[in-house]
Amino acid sequence: MRRFTALLALLPIALVAAGCASSRPAPRVSFLGDGVFKSPTAQDAEAYCRNFGAPLRYLDPKAARLAPDSEVTYRCD
Repeated sequence: MRRFTALLALLPIALVAAGCASSRPAPRVSFLGDGVFKSPTAQDAEAYCRNFGAPLRYLDPKAARLAPDSEVTYRCD
């Protein structure tokens, strides 16, 4: 009976661990203030704005287009 109780007590911990393992990693974002964000790549910027369903607006569209793997500044409007 004690084994069953011990297993029953560990069940919530196992469920939480499984839920954390299956979640996506958070996008990398720096908050610059006044609604302006900075991310290391354009893909991270798109992922962050997608979390809120907000459209992405690059503050320097030429830089984002020329170097998609470089740092970008943007707003989620």
